[in-house]
Amino acid sequence: MKKRDGYSLAQAGAFTDAYATLDEQRMYVVDDGQLKAMTGPASSITLQSGNSSTAMHWTEINEQVFFSNGTDAGVIQPDNAVLPWRWVAPDAPALAAVTGTLPAGLYRVLCTYTLADGRETGGNEPVEITLTEGQAIQISDIPQLAGCATNVYVAPADSTVFSHFRTTLQTALVWNYSPDNLRRDFTNDVLSPLPFDVDVIQAWRGRIYAAQYFPHDKQTAIWCSQPLGFHLFNLAQDFFMVPGRVTMLAPTDDALLIGTDRRVFAYDASKLDELAPYGVIPGQHWSKDDDRILFWTARGLCAALPFVNLTEKQISVAPGVRAGGCLVQAGGQKRYLAVLQQGGVPFNAL
Repeated sequence: MKKRDGYSLAQAGAFTDAYATLDEQRMYVVDDGQLKAMTGPASSITLQSGNSSTAMHWTEINEQVFFSNGTDAGVIQPDNAVLPWRWVAPDAPALAAVTGTLPAGLYRVLCTYTLADGRETGGNEPVEITLTEGQAIQISDIPQLAGCATNVYVAPADSTVFSHFRTTLQTALVWNYSPDNLRRDFTNDVLSPLPFDVDVIQAWRGRIYAAQYFPHDKQTAIWCSQPLGFHLFNLAQDFFMVPGRVTMLAPTDDALLIGTDRRVFAYDASKLDELAPYGVIPGQHWSKDDDRILFWTARGLCAALPFVNLTEKQISVAPGVRAGGCLVQAGGQKRYLAVLQQGGVPFNAL
């Protein structure tokens, strides 16, 4: 008697999500709210607890794995350390005039945090003080955050340019120096953290795109991070809107594929083109096949770019209300495997 090829149970749990890195060297799962790194076929270590049961979305860039489900968000480093993706803006410090040697004028001060891995946050709303000749600035109540250092920036007399004064763990400093003592200029103006309620995410062309659905408007904002500054978002400028709820973001060389519950689009960083008048099923099912992306839609399996529906002329099935899928290569053949949560209606049903 000989066993046929197949699969056996490796580990049981309340698994809701899984992600394998592009080099297939690391795998992460969410098990009953616990983010875990798999250390073997049947073993794992817990990286973070207390995550919600909402579906997690993942993307990867520079060997870092980003995850978000609308509430929980973070960055997994190559050594499995979990860092916050979303940061909190510092509170404003307090300013007071003391005896000194500064010229008269309007002075401004703001603070940022340097996170444990070296990323710098955006700043608080600047605070101002008007000095007369022969005074200095007492900066107190400098905000502090565990595991972080605080950067203090000063705009000298009647200037609008903030430059770095000091990185400190202290809660009080005095500014009584020439502007020549200031260092780099502040460049994170008007930049915000990752918004809450962001779920679907995808790295593309050196940025991370993050989708936030607005139910009242039945539209999704897709926010775009700063280039290589994946924790910084300009919410006033770097975004675009798509109709419906985004269910998939997938990268190609020429465009970012956007699937919603109504349509399929391609975004090339300058315009949004509609590819199909039907939606993409929620879930983790896009898979790379050489230079194209395979994904599951309300009308079956599609590929892009160029866009083509691979199955609608052969078969019509209930597409499910949620789908998982991947490209399986075995025995010299390639097959796309789709696993569906039952539901939906075949597109050609009478």
